[in-house]
Amino acid sequence: MLAVLVLTSGGLTASGGVPPVTPASLTPPVPAAWPSVPVASDGQLSPYVPLAGAARPWRICALLPGTQDKFWWGVSWGLAREAERQGVVVGIYQAGGYDKLDVQKAQLDACRDLNADAYIVAAITTGGLDGQVAAIADSRRPLIDLINGIGSPYVTAHILANFRENARYGAEYILEHRPEWEMAAGRPLKVGWLPGPRGAEWADAMEVTALTALRRAGVAVVHGGYGATALPTQMDLVRDLFDHTPDVDVVFGNAVAIQAAANYLRSRHDHDTHLVATYATDVVADLVRSGTVELAASDSPILQARIAVDLAVRALEGRPHGVWNVMTVDRLDRVALATYDLSRIAVPEGERFQLRPLPSPTAPAAPDTDARGVQKRLAPHEGS
Repeated sequence: MLAVLVLTSGGLTASGGVPPVTPASLTPPVPAAWPSVPVASDGQLSPYVPLAGAARPWRICALLPGTQDKFWWGVSWGLAREAERQGVVVGIYQAGGYDKLDVQKAQLDACRDLNADAYIVAAITTGGLDGQVAAIADSRRPLIDLINGIGSPYVTAHILANFRENARYGAEYILEHRPEWEMAAGRPLKVGWLPGPRGAEWADAMEVTALTALRRAGVAVVHGGYGATALPTQMDLVRDLFDHTPDVDVVFGNAVAIQAAANYLRSRHDHDTHLVATYATDVVADLVRSGTVELAASDSPILQARIAVDLAVRALEGRPHGVWNVMTVDRLDRVALATYDLSRIAVPEGERFQLRPLPSPTAPAAPDTDARGVQKRLAPHEGS
């Protein structure tokens, strides 16, 4: 098990196993300026209460898969805002897409060279970083698995969505409306399925759940293929899906695929095909609001990112934290969206991906506007 750092009267020392009870000298956790959400922490469901702030300005390296899917814009925003709130420094990097595992490996090595205090990683694949994760464990630095899932036993803590729940909500919605949709079509239902990138734990888990539920119920599923969650990639898959099966009744899949399908169907003046998303972005939320998308699942990516920063600080300071932390999933239709706090999934208007370098231990933090040049040095295959 990865050793964690414990704050003692003599300073920071390494200790394995579960962190000790919070010392009385440390400020107890208080509610933060972000929505309280229930999180299952090591099997116990309760509102997540973050720390009031860190004891020192820790330097944290955060790695994300890419910028093409606006889901990760929200994640980067949550990382940056929570780091500011807690008084720590975070470097945020993106690899350029789900086909850039080598870039993500190089970025993680570069952050190790910068002697980061802790690491937050949304991994491109479940096992692709196992070597680096083990090396970080040997250096007694915490590593937090953010959203995508890392299979290594050396991860300090995980903050994940319940990917199967995301897919289950969509599959249940389709089955609930199947009778009326089949009556309208005058034939058995056909569902086009677009999971996302092959090998990503979230996409694989959603696929197993979605296909099992639909096929058990006897629904015909047309697989649209795998691909990165970049709009051009998913648009190509959507076109291929309709070229192969023009009479698809439902498109069910990742948020970028559903955005692409909405654009495609609009160009064809098709208002009869139903769209269901396995997760939500600000674009998908707008499509739900307009009625173009009928249902999306929200796993609060901005709050997952905030929790990842809080977990990193807790591990560094020897404060209690759960190892397996799973975010609850919300079902979003037009009615639910009317009262839903969009700060859980969407960045403020005009904001973009929060790209920034991790400064060296002796250097002042660089402004956000200077981050792109450093990012290109660490990740030359930057996505759009």
